[in-house]
Amino acid sequence: MTGVEEHMRARDFAGRTALVIGAGAGIGRATAIAFAERGARVMTADLSLADAEETAALVHAAGGVAEAIQCDATQSEMVDRLVLKTLERFGSLDFAHNNVGAGNGKPLEDLTEQDYEWISDASFKSVFLGMRYQLPVMRAHGGGVVVNTASMAGISTVQTADIVYAGSKAAVMQMTAHAARTYGQYNIRVNCIAPGLVATKIVNGMFSPEQQIAMAADHLFPRLVKPEEVAAAVVFLCSDQAAMISGHVLPVDGGMIAKR
Repeated sequence: MTGVEEHMRARDFAGRTALVIGAGAGIGRATAIAFAERGARVMTADLSLADAEETAALVHAAGGVAEAIQCDATQSEMVDRLVLKTLERFGSLDFAHNNVGAGNGKPLEDLTEQDYEWISDASFKSVFLGMRYQLPVMRAHGGGVVVNTASMAGISTVQTADIVYAGSKAAVMQMTAHAARTYGQYNIRVNCIAPGLVATKIVNGMFSPEQQIAMAADHLFPRLVKPEEVAAAVVFLCSDQAAMISGHVLPVDGGMIAKR
């Protein structure tokens, strides 16, 4: 690739808008920045407004355009308002990354109904609500791309994942495929990523370095996945280079799937 081609690709999202739900840290933050680096305007949404604003500030510092908004992705009226606010602010919704999930790692017999509701709402309902309001807007505007965050826990038995989280993320994959089939006729692509164990603040807070090394043994490579590596996959799936990819689950797992 020539230097000119590299420059053109680096700004190939110019004039388009990306909405990242769960943009306050980790994968979502890295994805918001990656969208901005490609020239997109970015709406950063998170349960924590302060975290969303911090991500937006990082985008601004890198020369991008972003606005932050607080959103509980499990609440229908807040997700509806978020999508409308994105349209009001930027005039379009071209890309959406639904990147919310939660788990507590408890064994099945220790999980309560409250645990079930909290985990499934964050990990599955949030994606349902995101697409519920994003897809009609994309349809009305002639197309778009949605990327949902699933997990390798939805494909394989990951020791750190609880059963509700694993089941919820498996459901995200099936819902993604169904949406892709339904909305493909409207020039909309829908895919999902399935990260392995990612080096985020949550993981660093839950597990010691020694535990992380042990868990990384599930990968073919002896380290955790970097948030930026997952973000690169999200941005690729939104790009024209992925124009014929829809209904797909893309593992970003350090080769974990090869050890199933």
